[in-house]
Amino acid sequence: MNTVKVMSIISIVIFSLCLLAILAFIPLGTVITGYSAEDIYNAEATMGFGILSVLWGLPYAITCLVQSKKSIEDNQN
Repeated sequence: MNTVKVMSIISIVIFSLCLLAILAFIPLGTVITGYSAEDIYNAEATMGFGILSVLWGLPYAITCLVQSKKSIEDNQN
C-alpha cells in the first residue's frame, strides 16, 4: 500500500496544479464577441492540462485497483 500512498500525495499536487492551470487559462472571449488568437492558445493550454491530469489519473486508478485486490486476497488467506 506504500505505492498508493506515494501516488496519492503526487496526485493531490498534480490535480491541484492542473485545476489551477485550467482555471487560469479559461478563454475570456465568447462566441458573440469572437475568439482572439490568445483565447485559442488558452483553450489549447487548458486541454493540455486536462490531458495531463487524465494521463496521471488513469494509471493511479489502475494501481489502486490492483493494490486493493491484492490486499483483499492477502486478508482472505
